Amino acid sequence: MVRGRGKFFPFAIAILVFLLDVPIGSAHVPSLEDSESTVFFGDEVPAIAPLICGEEECQKDRDPTHTPVDSSPPAMDFGWWHGFWSDSDSNGFDDRLQLIVAGERESVSVTSIVGSDGRDTVAIIVHYAWHPGKTDIDSLRVTIEEYGWEKEGSWFMVMDHLDAIVLDHVPVSSLIDIWRLDGVVLVEEQSVIVPYLDKATKGSKVRTSGVYDEALRGLGYHGSGKVIAILDTGVDNEHFSLDDFSDNNKDNTKDPDDIEDPKWVGGCDATGVGQSGCNDEDPDDGDGHGTHVAGIALGTGDSSRINQGYSPGSYLVDVKVMEDYGGGNSQSILAGIQWAINNKDTDWGNNASSRGIHVLSMSFGRASSAVGDSNEDGSSAEGNLVNQASENGLVCVAAIGNDGANNVNSVGAADTSITVGWLDDKNTIDRSDDSISSNSNYGPRTDDEDGDSWDEMKPWVVAPGSNINSAQHAESSGIIPGSEVNRASDDYTQLSGSSMSTPAVAGLVAIMLEIGEMRKMPFMEEDEPGIERYEAIRSFLASGSEFRNEWSVDDTWQDNNWNTRYGFGIIDGGEIASVMFDNTGGGGGGGGGGNQSSGPGANQEGHWVEIESPSAYAWLVEGREYNLRGHINEHGEDNGTIEEVVVKVEMEFRESSDTPKQKSILVNWSNPTGITNWTAPFEVPDLPDEFTDVSVTGMVAARNDIGRWSNTTEFFFPVGRVNITLEGPSGQGDLEGVVEVHGKFQSIGNATIQWRLDSEEWQDGPYYHDGEWTIEDQEGMRHATSRYKGDGSIDPDYQGHAYCVHMFKAPQNSGNSVDCEDDDDGWTQWRFDWDTTQYKDEEYRISVRVISAVGVTSEEIRRVVRVDNVDPMPDLVFVSKSISVQEFGIPMQDSYVNTFLEVRATIRNTGDQAATDVGVILEEWGERRDEYVISNIDTGQFVEVVLYWNPMDSGDALLSISIDPLNSIQELDDNNNELVGTFSVLPRPPGVDLAIRPGSISAVTVSSPIPRPDESAVIQARVDNLGSQDAVGVSGTLEIMTDEGMWEFVGNATTPLILGGSHSMISFPFSPNISGPLEVRVSVVLESAGDNDWSNNVRIKTLLVDGTTLSGPRDADLNPGESPLAIVSLDSEEGDDLLIAEKDGTLLMYKLTQSKSLIECNSVIEERWSGDIAIVGTDEGFAHIVWTRRYMGPNWFLMQTLSYSTIDSSCRIAPPQDLLPGIPLSDGKYWGIDMDVRDSEILVSGYHRDVFSGGSLDDETKIFLIHSENPLSSDDWILQSGIIRDIDADPNQIDSLSVEFGHDQAHILYQTIRNDTTGKDRLGVWYSHGKIGQETWAYRKAVGDESALPILTVIEDDDDGDTLVSLWREGDPQDSELVVFVTDSNFMTKGGMEARIPARGMAGIGIVESERGMQVLFDRVGASGPQVEYGLIDVEDGWIGLSDALVRGQYKSMDRSEDSGETMMIVSSSDGWQIRTLIDDGGSRRGGSLSDQLRSSLGLDQESFEILVIGIALAVLILGMVTLVGLSAQGVRWMGRRGSIDKEASVVMEDDVVDIVRETDLSVGVEEVEIVQDSDEEVAVSGRDSRRARRDRRNSGEDVLPGPEESGVIQPVLDIPMPDSPMAPTISGQIACPGCGSRFTAEPGAKSMKCPICGAGIGL
Repeated sequence: MVRGRGKFFPFAIAILVFLLDVPIGSAHVPSLEDSESTVFFGDEVPAIAPLICGEEECQKDRDPTHTPVDSSPPAMDFGWWHGFWSDSDSNGFDDRLQLIVAGERESVSVTSIVGSDGRDTVAIIVHYAWHPGKTDIDSLRVTIEEYGWEKEGSWFMVMDHLDAIVLDHVPVSSLIDIWRLDGVVLVEEQSVIVPYLDKATKGSKVRTSGVYDEALRGLGYHGSGKVIAILDTGVDNEHFSLDDFSDNNKDNTKDPDDIEDPKWVGGCDATGVGQSGCNDEDPDDGDGHGTHVAGIALGTGDSSRINQGYSPGSYLVDVKVMEDYGGGNSQSILAGIQWAINNKDTDWGNNASSRGIHVLSMSFGRASSAVGDSNEDGSSAEGNLVNQASENGLVCVAAIGNDGANNVNSVGAADTSITVGWLDDKNTIDRSDDSISSNSNYGPRTDDEDGDSWDEMKPWVVAPGSNINSAQHAESSGIIPGSEVNRASDDYTQLSGSSMSTPAVAGLVAIMLEIGEMRKMPFMEEDEPGIERYEAIRSFLASGSEFRNEWSVDDTWQDNNWNTRYGFGIIDGGEIASVMFDNTGGGGGGGGGGNQSSGPGANQEGHWVEIESPSAYAWLVEGREYNLRGHINEHGEDNGTIEEVVVKVEMEFRESSDTPKQKSILVNWSNPTGITNWTAPFEVPDLPDEFTDVSVTGMVAARNDIGRWSNTTEFFFPVGRVNITLEGPSGQGDLEGVVEVHGKFQSIGNATIQWRLDSEEWQDGPYYHDGEWTIEDQEGMRHATSRYKGDGSIDPDYQGHAYCVHMFKAPQNSGNSVDCEDDDDGWTQWRFDWDTTQYKDEEYRISVRVISAVGVTSEEIRRVVRVDNVDPMPDLVFVSKSISVQEFGIPMQDSYVNTFLEVRATIRNTGDQAATDVGVILEEWGERRDEYVISNIDTGQFVEVVLYWNPMDSGDALLSISIDPLNSIQELDDNNNELVGTFSVLPRPPGVDLAIRPGSISAVTVSSPIPRPDESAVIQARVDNLGSQDAVGVSGTLEIMTDEGMWEFVGNATTPLILGGSHSMISFPFSPNISGPLEVRVSVVLESAGDNDWSNNVRIKTLLVDGTTLSGPRDADLNPGESPLAIVSLDSEEGDDLLIAEKDGTLLMYKLTQSKSLIECNSVIEERWSGDIAIVGTDEGFAHIVWTRRYMGPNWFLMQTLSYSTIDSSCRIAPPQDLLPGIPLSDGKYWGIDMDVRDSEILVSGYHRDVFSGGSLDDETKIFLIHSENPLSSDDWILQSGIIRDIDADPNQIDSLSVEFGHDQAHILYQTIRNDTTGKDRLGVWYSHGKIGQETWAYRKAVGDESALPILTVIEDDDDGDTLVSLWREGDPQDSELVVFVTDSNFMTKGGMEARIPARGMAGIGIVESERGMQVLFDRVGASGPQVEYGLIDVEDGWIGLSDALVRGQYKSMDRSEDSGETMMIVSSSDGWQIRTLIDDGGSRRGGSLSDQLRSSLGLDQESFEILVIGIALAVLILGMVTLVGLSAQGVRWMGRRGSIDKEASVVMEDDVVDIVRETDLSVGVEEVEIVQDSDEEVAVSGRDSRRARRDRRNSGEDVLPGPEESGVIQPVLDIPMPDSPMAPTISGQIACPGCGSRFTAEPGAKSMKCPICGAGIGL
């Protein structure tokens, strides 16, 4: 708020995020404005022009019968291509591509480049009638290479599971020749792909709650052992909800291999530059969509267990198929799905239960198209590949989309995808209020006319997708080199859309698969899983979901109702469990005993039933599951029809060696699955170690159609144990040298100890044998306990030892009986030596397991240990697998020559010592292009390196980033210090194209980048030659806008040459004579040739002429990992200000001295900061501060509140006051805080999301206002909890609001969704005002569209009302504008004061008040990169002056000291954070005028200027002393000479020469004197000559006293006339020297003498 000449609150906003236009209902779904959807409107679909070959329509046989000898059989049904959804004329040429060929449409490929034909290339899928072989591949390559296609940097991927080749960068001119190739049956355009918990899981009856008891997880099922692949934008799996199962890990810098129980087991990245396929690695999430989706599917909810996903027991496979901007071509999707199919059985090297992949979660779809029908029939390449995945046993779950239309496409349209709709559960557990979102797409899918109507039933089910709270990714850091890489931790965020519904169903499916496996259902028992798994899950979902009577019935499936919007209903975990356990709904088989039976009846006879598995006397293992399987033999078949089989399994054991045997029934008499071939699952329980003589008996009998029962077939099975322990190393201390690894095991027959580090291959360790085990024991052999039978005959099954010997128990024989020692439980010691010197010093996860003779493997035991053989030293490695090339934060696949690019990579110090002064260089083909020094990298720390590159040559550039290239740092391993990659640099288009781009015009003076009035300046313009041809003879013209509105010519400038793809500067000298905005126009022309585009040859720019100077840079020396938040001016007596910084959620303070150096404070503001802060400095030496913080509340809930305090320049902080009631983070959030201060009054406002608004489950976001007139305690604040309600905005998408005091009301600028005028939802800026104390503010007005970064300041005026100065960013960040309005309280513009200027990539705005107006700082991306610009808004004189480019970098914070007239700012640069100062040309309250102007012109801060002044003063003092000493010596000599003259000639001299004034002359006072400037002639005369001339005038008598009518200018009163001869006149006995005018006395009688002063001869 601005009041007269008071303080103004500095805003600190610097968020480097590139927002894309997001329609409502889509979480991170960009509406691609350059895509095909913007080409045609409404129902206007272009007619498909015929495909012309020469002069006739192209013809082709699309059913070839002869295949090349090197081709393979097709993976898909022959002729499927005839029903392709986007081929209306059935010629095998995608309608979308046909329009491109006809010139009626342009390519929409996100990887498009300019092809050799001058058109944007396309990305396509070439389908064959067979699986393409080498001949087909070579023919295609030759064809496209003839049209200029290049391999490097392009996709060319032969699909494994489709009969197709996927490629991009394909010239349009080559398409018809590709289509003509033998065997090609369809050329398809790749689709542009876009990405479409607490209460949700409970409402879906997956988690138990107080509302619903019958939940899946309540039955003990959590998706354990199942692997879900998240195909998305990547996953930040270090998030505490996604890192481990136990939630014991608290270090988010650990890799999965460093965690004992990691959830992540594998992944790949299909989005790398210039790659084809999916590279195995752990990709990060630069968008946030994938991390959020993964948290819904399988997140544990971190240690709080609040925001749990649906299947927290499942493992994670991370498949990155979309770029960090949230989209891509379908080539990445195809690569990701193909990779998943190929890894469906992969051993991830984690443990036995995390093998392969079971479920695919795909929350994306094709961007809306205006070409033909957007509703597909599943025949796209993505749809066909999903079908192949289902055929391979994967269950594929896909999102239906968020257009609110009948639009089912991409993976969601596949025949075998389980397509999910978006349900709005109103954020309540109660299901009764659930309804479909109006933005959810609906079905049915377009009919593919295959006769199977179930394929068209999309969606299949619906699931909660509104405001789902799930894991939040770590946003990528800015462009500051050396900044620490952000790591996801325990933050959560809300997103909405079918993207959120899809992982909910994927998690539910994982639990269903776990149930199926536990209950031995047939669909989980296939040796090679296939389509049956999808069909069973689909059936259970349809049968177990909730379908309501009020919904219309559009179709039925197996007696289940289906609706176009709800599908088969809302997922219901409890009902699905009931269906699966009751074995209804088509699951295909029961489990665990099936229907109960009373067992076989009396009169049994005949052996009808065989037991096949396990074989008789085969060993079973405790804790394992088995299937008792068998069949009806030929005797049973001969005894009529077998109608029933019954099975029983019982266990026998002793609780100790001295207790009798007991029996326990594992499966009571019941019907198995099947009759002729039957199966009955059972599980052997884990028993205590003291239990002994454990065995299991399986029994089976059959009944025929006449009620006769067979005899019972019985098999006996001995039971053993397979376990292992790891006793050493303990993991408590570091390991060095040879270490003994040891523990104990229990096994059967023999034992092989295996071990490994991290996820490496298992290695065999020691082998142990019980001494008796043979191959016969492996097959199953009875062991009699006595040599003799009861009848005294020798028992042939006597082996000389008991079963227990094979359990490594000590034998104990007694006569002819065999047994084992009573107290022996079979635990046996094992050990081996591990030479740790063969491994690098770092942390390892060592795992051990034991494999028994019966093939059963124990669970692995893990322990994290640290190897430390070498003295502490760093080890710097590249975390990123590839080099990322970006343009101002946007990942680039290729770029033109001479483009300013950022080359990024991530470094981690995996050593055990910090690395200092780490040099990093970027090289292109071995030539150094950029370098940077990182001051410190702590052990375990991640640092993102950003280097800058301006490629000057086209072609594939070989880039390398090297760490410590001079080997000045001793590391554990120097072989991992280089990262290499290639990047495609495109040549510039032919010809010359001169352009003056936005941000290319600036003005500078000798001392500052701000032009100053009456001071010479140079206006510079960067002229780019965007073409490839050199521009020779370029002429530029500068014009200025006059007051009459006319352009006035100022001057010309020329440059002889601008190379193609390069740039040059042209300069115009100029001297502005007034302050304020100066509108200039610069134009350039090519004197001797044409220009490709004349429209960009002229640029109009408003410059600001202002009396201020920018000081030199001062580095902000923060500690590693710290980031500045705000700079605060305090005007304290000590002269110190403050800088607030942050690191890992801790708020820190630094003193800022007058020389702008930093001194770290010992005190900490907050250790659990939650992301929002507002600070206002005062002129009393302290600042007000409010911030959000987290704390642990009752019942271990993580809470949040808003706190207030004051801080001063001595780093003292007052006791904090909590302003708002604490709220669990699971139930709401405070954010977007701002504050204003007026004298002792304080106003605080922000957003508040409350899930339990009004005490009900009614989710609401509103704006609160807190006011205090003098806050001495928390009781001094008054809260209005909801002055503005119904805010519709995501906390991660909106910025802090802006609140200001007014004269008699308060004002707020805020953000929320608006959908007026266009009907499209987008984020807008709104204005509101109201009385302080008023509960609800009625006045609201939408003022900004697609807006961000709102800033408001208010000038109070008692007479004319408040004046508002509002600023914000409008438009997409990559094409945005800075908008400025000066308005009244009704937001009506005052005096036409509004402005819009281009501000591409703007990330921050700041404004403060100065005596000359409002100073504005903002950043934007100019022609040479990010730059900070300065402007001024003069409300009183009615002008807006924007803007002058100050420095390269990005704006962070600013504040102003009215006492010193200095405006401080903190900005980022390529060298880190810097502090700069704008210094006024005087006029401050310190009153200095000349000194202030001098200090300003020198660009010095106050302290530096004072030091300079002191230095100059000392120098002057020393010089004066030297001069004084010299003059004193000369005076001594002169006095001596005078004495000699007096003695010889009696000469008398005057000590001081003065003008003689008569007694009648007037005395003149000081006030009567007027200083008159000397004429040019007088100025040129020396001091001695001027004195001589003055005496001449006196002697001539020319001067007279002024009369009363004359002016008061005092002229010389009397001159003494001098004769022309050299004779000396005498005056009163004195002689005057004609040479120097001095007077002296001569002795009487002398006729001549020399002047004692000048030595001239004088005649007397």
